Amino acid sequence: MLLQYLIVAFVVLLAALYAGAKYLPKAWRQRLVYTLSNGTGKGRLVEWLDTGSSCGGGCDSGGCNTCAPAAPLPERDAQGRKVIKLHVR
Repeated sequence: MLLQYLIVAFVVLLAALYAGAKYLPKAWRQRLVYTLSNGTGKGRLVEWLDTGSSCGGGCDSGGCNTCAPAAPLPERDAQGRKVIKLHVR
């Protein structure tokens, strides 16, 4: 029974770390990285928390430039078929 609780606690801890690495704001991740690395910025956990901009960082992050297409899509392609824009996640 105790082993089950330890396994569940470990899985919950991993899920919390993943959510933190994915969804925390950049400033919080940078502070966490600084704390975990004792100011060196090195280590596996530090690399995993990656403080660089990502596509989830918003339009001003400059990460993946997905906020607006470079040019508007045409309504029809060369064969006259309607162009449908897909939003892939």
